[in-house]
Amino acid sequence: MNRQKISSAVKEQGILLEASFLDQGPALQAFATQVVETFNQGGRLLVVGNGSLGAIANLTANLFLHRLSLERPPLPALSLGHDATLATSLVRDGQNRLYFSRQLRALANDSDIVLVLSDGQRDDSLTEALTIARQVGSKTALLTPENADIKGETIDFGFTLKTASVPRTIEGALFFGHLLCELVEGELFGI
Repeated sequence: MNRQKISSAVKEQGILLEASFLDQGPALQAFATQVVETFNQGGRLLVVGNGSLGAIANLTANLFLHRLSLERPPLPALSLGHDATLATSLVRDGQNRLYFSRQLRALANDSDIVLVLSDGQRDDSLTEALTIARQVGSKTALLTPENADIKGETIDFGFTLKTASVPRTIEGALFFGHLLCELVEGELFGI
């Protein structure tokens, strides 16, 4: 029974990665090129994520700050999911939808990219983050599962994970973060 579950999960993940990233490969390469241009022009990659994808947002930003494949200078990427005091203050005041947007208003500008990782559930904090990112002139990117409930926002780069499974979405988002960093490192450092 457990062997069958393991085999099924491995097959699902392989299918997800192939269906999601081979088809969207040119768009992902274009996004990586935009990230490189942003870094070269003094801009930053600001990463936000909801639910379990908050941890993936943190890890993705860390890959740029520390290293993925080689020793290199830190690259300007920040995750906006670390401020517990702000989060609890906003929840207390019934304003949790402002968690990312308040930070973006203070930090983001028209030379930055805001990358949003969504688990597909309706989350007003992500919608608000995209709205504010557009208002301050930042480029925007959104990664969602195919059943996502984020509508109405114009984005510059959109990526869809071909799954409705929460575990596969988390794994797919982690792969996306690794692959994006690999592509950016490749362009910046010739690897």
